[in-house]
Amino acid sequence: MTPHKTLHLSPSRCIGCLNCVLACSSRDWADFFPAPSRINLVFFKEGGSVPLTCFQCDKAPCLGVCRTGALSRQEDGVVAVNRERCVGCRACLAVCPFGNIAYSQAGKSAIKCDLCGGSPRCASVCPSGALRYREDEDMVKERREAFAKSLKAAGDLL
Repeated sequence: MTPHKTLHLSPSRCIGCLNCVLACSSRDWADFFPAPSRINLVFFKEGGSVPLTCFQCDKAPCLGVCRTGALSRQEDGVVAVNRERCVGCRACLAVCPFGNIAYSQAGKSAIKCDLCGGSPRCASVCPSGALRYREDEDMVKERREAFAKSLKAAGDLL
């Protein structure tokens, strides 16, 4: 079985540089304009930012409400938009629990992350590692080791 890769978001690492947004927006439009980006940075007035994009949910509510078949799950697990089939009803926007689907006025269709066909531009330009396209097992192992180190350090203090 092929290892499953996911776009992992690490908000604490985000420096708010907007490289991910600009790289994404230039993919289809050959222009560095944030509006059509499929990844967004949410900035907080107290400081900090969080990158957000489609999580490619296993039980994606957007798939269940799309009556035209414009949204479908591909063999690699990515939920993709077929712009020709999209009628612009925006039902998928309404049901996404994370707000990670948008509507393109220019394209007259829903837009969402499709992981750039398996090589997400956002992750390739992220200087801080806030966005990483990695195998799930590698990320779990990394987090487990970091947690174990924090427990060990706490135990050494007692």
